[in-house]
Amino acid sequence: MAELDLVDAIITDPPYSERTHKGHDAGACGGRDKAKRAALGYQALSEVAAKDLAARFAGMCSGWTVWMTDHTLAPTIMQALEKQGRYVFAPLPFYQPGRSVRLSGDGPCSWTDWIVVSRTAAQMRWGTLRGGYIAGEGWNDKQRMGGKPLPLMLQIVEDYTRHGQTVLDPFLGGGTTALACYKLGRKCIGIEIDPEAFERACRRVDEAARQPDMFVKQPDPKAEQLSMLDPSPAPR
Repeated sequence: MAELDLVDAIITDPPYSERTHKGHDAGACGGRDKAKRAALGYQALSEVAAKDLAARFAGMCSGWTVWMTDHTLAPTIMQALEKQGRYVFAPLPFYQPGRSVRLSGDGPCSWTDWIVVSRTAAQMRWGTLRGGYIAGEGWNDKQRMGGKPLPLMLQIVEDYTRHGQTVLDPFLGGGTTALACYKLGRKCIGIEIDPEAFERACRRVDEAARQPDMFVKQPDPKAEQLSMLDPSPAPR
C-alpha cells in the first residue's frame, strides 16, 4: 500500500478480532452446540495491527473509509482514526438474521457486524446517508467464509463513492467490493495475501466484464409463416 497514490475511498472487510476468531474456533472444534464449522483460514486482526492500518488509511485516502469489523475492535478502530484527524461517525450495523457462522461459539451467535465510517474534516458534505444495512432475501451467496454479499457491497459503494472514483480494498478476499465497483462504474484497486483467493477474485470480475454474444440468431419470420399455413396432417 505504501506505493499507492491517494485514493478516493477505502472500502474493506479485514479479519475480525482475536476474540471473534477464538469463538469461531471453539465452535469448529465441536462446541456445546456440536456444530461442525470450517476453519476461517486466516489470522485475526490484533489491536496493534488495527491501529497501524488506521494510520495508513488516513494517509492515503482523500474521502470516505468504510471499515467492517466486530464489536470488539470497533472502539479501537474509531479511536485510531480519530487520532489521525479523521471525523468518525457512530458505527453502522449490518444486520443479518439467522446467521450462525462467522461470529459464533459458546453462546448466542451475533447477527450484527459493525461498519466504522470516517471522512476527512475538509471533505465536502454528502448529506444524510443510511443508518445501517439489513440483509435481504438471497443475501447468503458469498464467495468465501467471512465474505460479504454482493447486494450489501453494491449499496455501500453507491453510498460512499461517486461514478469514476477509485476505491481501494486492501483485503480483497472473494472480490465482492471489486465486482460492485465494476457494476457501478468505479475503479478498484484490490490487494489480497492469499494467491488462490486473489486469482478467484480476478476471474470473478473478468467473467462479469466479459462481452456477451452480440450475434444472437433471430427467428426466421418466413419459416414461422409457412408453419402456420402448412399445419401438420391430422392423425389417422
